[in-house]
Amino acid sequence: MLEILKIVLKWKNQILIFTVVAVLASVIITMPFIMPPYYKSNMVFYLSNPTSTDRAALFNEKEVGGVSIFGGKEDINRFLNILNSAVVNLYVIQKYNLTKHYKLEGEDKALATFYTQREFNSNFDAVRDDLGAIEVSMLDTDAKLASNIVKDVVAQSDSIYRSMLAGNKSTVLALLDKQIVQKQASGKDDEELRKLISIRDQYLVSSSADFKTLYVVEEPVPAIKKYKPVRWLIVLVTAVASLLFASFSVILIELYKHADKYGFQRS
Repeated sequence: MLEILKIVLKWKNQILIFTVVAVLASVIITMPFIMPPYYKSNMVFYLSNPTSTDRAALFNEKEVGGVSIFGGKEDINRFLNILNSAVVNLYVIQKYNLTKHYKLEGEDKALATFYTQREFNSNFDAVRDDLGAIEVSMLDTDAKLASNIVKDVVAQSDSIYRSMLAGNKSTVLALLDKQIVQKQASGKDDEELRKLISIRDQYLVSSSADFKTLYVVEEPVPAIKKYKPVRWLIVLVTAVASLLFASFSVILIELYKHADKYGFQRS
């Protein structure tokens, strides 16, 4: 260990110069005109429970009694699939002309679109957290653009999601009306008929256009502070890595030059 320390001290000037040069290089590389800052915008929300569109749950008294106001795992996965779909991605890419924004324009439009989608997907994220909330985030060099993209992605996805629910609701309403008519035609004013009418009336309320699908916890806003690159961390890692690399290199050089002294044989 003492010999290694002597080697490092012997080469201390070279090690220091190498480390300083590496640190200066990292400082220059992380300058905004070379490595532009990226800003992150987030939106966090919970899905409402679309049980009223589920035929099985609608006619299951035990199910209806203890249902949560928030959507379940299947609902969340369904919405995440929409958020990450090519349809929504292409909608946003075209609306904000991201091909031009990412400087990926070219004669081959199909190839440009492919690279734009790849760049978009590398900056976009939509995940479910441990508490069942959906978090949508976007990174961009333009903080306001990142915020607007998150809003539009969620809005477009919500529109598609509502259309899916509406289609299912129409089917369920038609089924309820048919069963009510059948009961009324039988001329029996029984408990089952009153129950069907009550369910139909409640369902009409939940099926209205005002039905809330999202409970927003955090609205997307333009970020003030950059998300990346973390300049001080890059410089620190560069300094430590270059110091270790330089020290290790000079130790190997000395061991090779004086192999006999240290009991090694040159190959």
